[in-house]
Amino acid sequence: MKEKRFYFDGELRANSNINLIGDEFHHLTSVMRARIGDKVCLFNGNGNFYFGEITEITKKYAEIKITLEKKSENEPKINLTVFQALAKGEKLSLIMQKITELGANKLVLFDSKFCDVKANDNKKDRMNQISAQAAKQCGRASIVESEGVLSVKEVAEQIKDFDAFFVAYENSDGHTLANSLSSLKNAKNIAVMIGAEGGFAEDEITLLENSGADIVSLGKRILRTETASIACTALIMGLLEK
Repeated sequence: MKEKRFYFDGELRANSNINLIGDEFHHLTSVMRARIGDKVCLFNGNGNFYFGEITEITKKYAEIKITLEKKSENEPKINLTVFQALAKGEKLSLIMQKITELGANKLVLFDSKFCDVKANDNKKDRMNQISAQAAKQCGRASIVESEGVLSVKEVAEQIKDFDAFFVAYENSDGHTLANSLSSLKNAKNIAVMIGAEGGFAEDEITLLENSGADIVSLGKRILRTETASIACTALIMGLLEK
């Protein structure tokens, strides 16, 4: 039987014991109906799986003895950072869930002129929880890191750190993301930037382009911000992860 998989927010190592608490403990005992002696698989987002056995179950925690550490073979071969304009909570939740499943590495939130949502520093913990649950479902051992909130200027200052940096813009001259990706060779550190529902202001696009960003079109139709993030992630991972 395949081991049940659980997220543990703490240090994991072989030949050690940990206590699983909180929501994951509830899922282990109340949903999965696990018992002493059952095999489990743990991960904490560092890219490794930790295999062990339940040795004790109390009303508040389950003790697990870890016997084996194994590097995950399900992680992407490229590093993809998604720069996402602030959006309503349910949209950000969907974005984080789906880009985790598709193989992104990092989600960076930014504020821009046409954002209609205010920055909220509490989003990071929520985003990490969503990514952990998505990783558990799709078989990853890493979670998508969440950062921000940055300004467009601060994002522009980071463009030089990437092998390729794409900005999706509805008023692009027809130069598409797919065409740009087809010409990339040996690029491992990629970024894509998605604007708010109202898109980007012209001066923001000028700043990003002058800083080295590749301004690209996603096609003839204007996409919702959450659709654009998911579509770009799927396209980039599909074409570059080989």
